[in-house]
Amino acid sequence: MKIILNIAWRNIWRNKLRSLVVIISIMLGIWSGIFVSAFSFGLNDQRKDALLRNQFSHLQIHNPQWKDQMEVKYTLSNATTALNLLSAHKEVSASAPRVIANGMASTAHYSGGIQIFGVEPAQEDALTGLAAKIDSGSYFTEKGRNPILIGAALAEKLEVKPGSKVILNFSNGDQDLVSASFKVKGIYHEVSSTIEKMKVYVRARDLQQLLDMETNEYHEVAAYLQNEEQSDSLKPFLQNALPESLVENWKDLAPELAYSDSIMTQMLFIIIGIIMLALSFGIINTMLMAVLERRKELGVLMCVGMSKGKIFSMIILETLYLSLMGGPLGILLGLLSVQQGQKTGLSLEVFSDGLASYGIGTIIYPSVPNSFYYGTAAIVFTMTLIASIYPARRALKMNPIETIRTI
Repeated sequence: MKIILNIAWRNIWRNKLRSLVVIISIMLGIWSGIFVSAFSFGLNDQRKDALLRNQFSHLQIHNPQWKDQMEVKYTLSNATTALNLLSAHKEVSASAPRVIANGMASTAHYSGGIQIFGVEPAQEDALTGLAAKIDSGSYFTEKGRNPILIGAALAEKLEVKPGSKVILNFSNGDQDLVSASFKVKGIYHEVSSTIEKMKVYVRARDLQQLLDMETNEYHEVAAYLQNEEQSDSLKPFLQNALPESLVENWKDLAPELAYSDSIMTQMLFIIIGIIMLALSFGIINTMLMAVLERRKELGVLMCVGMSKGKIFSMIILETLYLSLMGGPLGILLGLLSVQQGQKTGLSLEVFSDGLASYGIGTIIYPSVPNSFYYGTAAIVFTMTLIASIYPARRALKMNPIETIRTI
């Protein structure tokens, strides 16, 4: 077997240029597949992280009737207990209660539907980092009457700036219309322009007062965890501890996000497979040319007693040598490119408007799970092995006597 390995190794370097072209083609094909996959993973991860941090969190607790009707009267009866339970778990990075109402925001220039979030300033900032998102103005303070934070997209429509007045109209628990004047405290910026247009933030106590609610009444308690997978174990614990409430994790709230990871992995493996399928035809062509050029040599080997099994193994090994050089180099190049991309990011500033509508920032950080590299290596080995079969079978069909007589 050692002799076959040595002969196969020497054979691929008989025509160095041809072998190098195949090796470089495999390397660049794998590198491009990995980098495109990492870019796609980065887009998906950034969108998911933005939605989890700013909209869904990892866990949400509501009144069971709130999810279907979202009426002001369906408040949590045990919000304080829920917050205490969450703060007692080390897996929970931050938690915050919210008062929520649907309404209208109006100025002399524009009027549109919004969702009003009454928040506890310190807890909301710990949960979503809201204070750091303010571009102009400032975050909530204890002083001041009815301050409000508005998204940049909504502020543009309302034509307001910090210090401007905005009228909010909404219904209380008795379905009576409430109208109140709020002063713009700050204008925040989100990765999603949709969130900017729809969400406004006020202090919880101001909204509770307008809705005739008690200071310990909330509609929602949200929690962000250190690891998203921990929500699977924490959800049943909270549900047992809070039987009168509805506990949902991010997979319940946004199932499409839960499916996106597995679907993305499958799609990107298919892309790698397509790239390798295209490269396989080049490998087949190269090895077939090598076999036909060595017809006389192969005939001599058969005549001196080399079995067809060894001839077959030699052609297979020659093809595998090419992939075993090009494959690891391509994977290594892809790994280094991804690592560099994670440090510097890839700017897509020219597509900022389109990306913002999908909740994606303009700086993308490519990333792929480690399992993807192993899967790519397996695909490369498998496709190369399949590509080597036809040239090897073609070699076996040669008649040794006829090949020796050829010039």
